[in-house]
Amino acid sequence: MSKNGKYLVSAYGIGENLAPLVHSEERLGNKMFFRRLSIKSGDTVVTTPVLSGNSFRGAWRDLAALHLIETLGVSHVSQLAFITLFSGGTLTSGSAGANALAQSLYTNFPSLSLLGFSMGGRMYASRVGVDFAVPLTQETMAYAIAAYPEQQSDLPETTVTSDQITAMTMLTRKQDEEKAALVNLIIKDVDEKAKPTQMLFNVEYVVPNTTFVHGFRSIYPVSSLEFGALLKILELSSQRSYGGQGSRGFGRMNWRYTLTWRTSLDDPNPESGQVNLGQELHFDEPLANFKAKYETHVKGLSEVISGDQHLKPIIQFRGSGEVMGPKRNE
Repeated sequence: MSKNGKYLVSAYGIGENLAPLVHSEERLGNKMFFRRLSIKSGDTVVTTPVLSGNSFRGAWRDLAALHLIETLGVSHVSQLAFITLFSGGTLTSGSAGANALAQSLYTNFPSLSLLGFSMGGRMYASRVGVDFAVPLTQETMAYAIAAYPEQQSDLPETTVTSDQITAMTMLTRKQDEEKAALVNLIIKDVDEKAKPTQMLFNVEYVVPNTTFVHGFRSIYPVSSLEFGALLKILELSSQRSYGGQGSRGFGRMNWRYTLTWRTSLDDPNPESGQVNLGQELHFDEPLANFKAKYETHVKGLSEVISGDQHLKPIIQFRGSGEVMGPKRNE
């Protein structure tokens, strides 16, 4: 256990997509192309599909916010609270009490202090940095070994090249008004003269069973509760879809991470543990303990919020019968 309660955390892992993976960035006509990044791998610069680190962070923030709301039974939040929980806040200046509110959020919500947020013209820096996830191919193998040397022995050999791991598929968007007649349903305000439309578009995807390498780490030391928040977020991400088009069957993945935590850069006895996400959800015991402490902390936040003059007006619980307090710019 750290004497000052702070840890430096690093993680590296290998993932495989169990379904086609879409992470579109560029659109030309009715074609949407996978996001790409040029990286130097060995002595070669290669352009490869990637999952952006920001896409991980965005999903993590949403999962952390939803977990808080569901666990605490929150029914109403102010616009400012919603933006802070789900989007990381706003840089616009706020009221005179904005700094006090931000400090209450920062002190009591480890997931917010972990991922960072902005309020009242002030930024609270994120404590975790997330890498791009890069598919493992012949061209990127040297990059994977250089970026994550600890897992070199775990990297599978591959003969696949970067231009072999993507393909195009067609998707449709269409109007469904004609289905109303099947149940004698009348739809109001429908333009009878409008022509039925069906949109066909093509998306580029990474083929299933492609191996990815990925990592993340603390930028600044994290508390035990922030470490637990990170682990809880990983658990919540286990069944989510990565990239886009998740409701259409895209994006299911397995991940196997090794996490190492130490009290300082010269800590002679760093600790490590394994996390599996996806079809098999598993946390080694030391990591499960950090996660459990965070879960206990979240369950006690309802009492903290009710007794905090800054938090109580912006967060309302089911059955409280209270009227919402100040909105975003008040």
